[in-house]
Amino acid sequence: MDASAQKTGIEEYLIGILERSKRLSYYARSRGWAFIMTWAHRIAGLILVLYMLFHIFTLSALYEPAAFASKMKFVNHFVFSFLEWALSVPVIFHALNGARLILYEAFGTRKDAIIIRWVFILSGIYTLTLALFMVMGNQEVSAGFFWLIVAIISAISSTIVYKRLWHTQNGMLWKLQRLSGAFLLPLVSGHMFFMHLNYKAGHDVDTILARISSPGIKALDVAFVTLVFFHAGFGLNTIVGDYVENKRIRSWLAVLISFILCVFAYAGAKIVLR
Repeated sequence: MDASAQKTGIEEYLIGILERSKRLSYYARSRGWAFIMTWAHRIAGLILVLYMLFHIFTLSALYEPAAFASKMKFVNHFVFSFLEWALSVPVIFHALNGARLILYEAFGTRKDAIIIRWVFILSGIYTLTLALFMVMGNQEVSAGFFWLIVAIISAISSTIVYKRLWHTQNGMLWKLQRLSGAFLLPLVSGHMFFMHLNYKAGHDVDTILARISSPGIKALDVAFVTLVFFHAGFGLNTIVGDYVENKRIRSWLAVLISFILCVFAYAGAKIVLR
């Protein structure tokens, strides 16, 4: 192993804590930490799917602004603020670890130790910065400018992945999964960051309604909802395919997952468009 991949003191300490679990220790020795990272990626993805379903359900109250405002007063409690911050951990980990996997597939990058280290460093910077802005309160950042920059970065990211993977022999859905991941990497992490940078943008009913009335924001939000639920559906069906051997049960589960996610995707798009 090259010197740049040697474990630091902090890494040794954290790995020592994780290795107290017999199961984690066994898989770390037999299959490597990259295998554990893959499972952590899936678990983080499952958490985010459940959150998105809950998020769409909550936003449906926008049809009755007074009811939504009442819910937001309840959510403003410290416990819920902490949970909102805690959600940033699976969000940024899933995003950056997804970028790690795309680096492997699109560019053949195999420096596991170094890339995994940077996944955790950047995740830590993101979550701590988010916590700082949550403590500071509303920053009144221009929504139009912020989302223009994020949209440009998302477009560049997905274009690079398209050029690297589109002409490979992999299936169409597999390619679209990677493209959606590349597009969502800046978009999802940017969405959570903006919602707490501009606190009112995610909690004040008048600010939310004013923001989503913009045609540009509507288009971006519809793309966001569509890609998130497609990405989630492909990921869930991949997990089902890995662990359900019976083809008939697999097929029924695939139909059920697709139906539920399509219903919520439609509900989310309808909220934005109305």
